[in-house]
Amino acid sequence: MNAKKTSIRWLKESRPPSASVAAEVESAVADIAQEVGLRGMDAVIEYSRKLDGYGGPFMVPRETAESALHSIAPEVRSAIEESIRNVRRFHSLERETLLDREWELSPGVSAGFRYVPIDSAAVYIPGGRYPLVSSAVMCVVPAQEAGVRRIAAFSPPGRDGKIDVTVLAALALLGIREIWAIGGAQAIAAAALGAGDIQKTDFIAGPGNAYVAEAKRRFFGKVGIDGVAGPSEVLIIADESANYKYAARDLLAQSEHDPMARACLLATSEKFARETMDELNLLLPGLSTRGVAEKSWASNGAVGITGSLDEAIDYANALAPEHLQLALGNPKEALEKCRAYGAAFLGYSSSEVFGDYIAGTNHTLPTGGRAKFSSGLWTGSFMKVMTHLGLSPEGASRLAAPGEILARTEGLEAHANAIRARGGASPDGG
Repeated sequence: MNAKKTSIRWLKESRPPSASVAAEVESAVADIAQEVGLRGMDAVIEYSRKLDGYGGPFMVPRETAESALHSIAPEVRSAIEESIRNVRRFHSLERETLLDREWELSPGVSAGFRYVPIDSAAVYIPGGRYPLVSSAVMCVVPAQEAGVRRIAAFSPPGRDGKIDVTVLAALALLGIREIWAIGGAQAIAAAALGAGDIQKTDFIAGPGNAYVAEAKRRFFGKVGIDGVAGPSEVLIIADESANYKYAARDLLAQSEHDPMARACLLATSEKFARETMDELNLLLPGLSTRGVAEKSWASNGAVGITGSLDEAIDYANALAPEHLQLALGNPKEALEKCRAYGAAFLGYSSSEVFGDYIAGTNHTLPTGGRAKFSSGLWTGSFMKVMTHLGLSPEGASRLAAPGEILARTEGLEAHANAIRARGGASPDGG
């Protein structure tokens, strides 16, 4: 995690992140996109059978989702319901801030904007190593709160053709009626282009593997996307009053996502940094996800000692991490100086894992430094800001002369004539 040159002393360094998409991923996704564009559902069936061992049918009946909901353990259902409740509350409050406005800019000239939901959205819910039931909640709820008319869910099936039961249960609780058992780049292509009974959507949201991310990148422009996600990452900034047992567990929580996940600790105390590393090394052998977490931590984990909190914050602003944990005595004061992060977590108890699941904020966040210029998924992601302008005859007449000058300066005669006609001159220029 070499964001910038500093005086930070590293006890453990990570390897530099990959700067480009692997050529084989890019080539494979290009082939899938082209074939789905040419052959539609026939190509979706072919790639699904080849990559997932399942060739359809792909539409999941509502009854199947309802059956999944009734089959899960009561405590699992209760936890999903709590997650939905909290995430919906937060995103409904976001919606309340998005107010249509209009002003009179000058006499006879009014302008404003409206927030309008997009018509349709696809949400992608990963399967694979970890079926992410939490991603169903995080992607569907803000779309619903925005007022999206059609929400289509895509999730990869197992070789039995079934989507993970907890994912289906969550979609049933969320009231989603259009569910497709399709994964990978072929799902993104179907959502972006349409295929068979799958109508194209206007927007695609949700995390996924490198093939999913590359497919979203490729189709951006034909559809809107929430962003191009890379490996998940956390930066923990801790002072001497933090709890090293918490920090060790949070680093491992990040590391078990994926062998490419990146977990970093910056501590103002060497004692704290070493205690955290010792605790992590004690916990790692007993972790059921050790195979993933150990690879991730060995290659991408980092622990550094910083001379000051300001230096740590400078590093964070240069890195722009997906998750920023401020395990500090006064985290809100530090937060005021932080300018680039996907989501921040304030204080010793505020682990980013609460944001992953249950607290209410969204876990679909920018990675790879993209937090410098983009935001995480929120209700506004599923809305368009549409401006409007109204001129009275008097207002148009007052602006006509300078407007005509600018149009003629650019050499656009028809523009100038259209403005001139509203300035009191006859439309034919007389």
